[in-house]
Amino acid sequence: MATVHRPTEVEASAVEVYRLELTEAEQSALRAAPEMFLRDLLERDGHTVNRLLIDTRVLNDDCPGGEYEVVHLLSPADRRSEHSVRCVEPR
Repeated sequence: MATVHRPTEVEASAVEVYRLELTEAEQSALRAAPEMFLRDLLERDGHTVNRLLIDTRVLNDDCPGGEYEVVHLLSPADRRSEHSVRCVEPR
């Protein structure tokens, strides 16, 4: 049977979730240079961006309804934190 386990003990991470609302001009800037746009946006908001994961649907301009979510995984101080930007599925 498959199992999931941690190879070492680590402190638990915290998760913050944000809704990303963009104007048409901002969506165009996102499509033109996704990593630069998102990194600049997050850093302006006070985030330290160590790692940025972007949903391929964002990169391919294929998000239903153009809604995005930013998930920030906060790791302990000695580890890196990461941001993930993904499409939000309409309900």
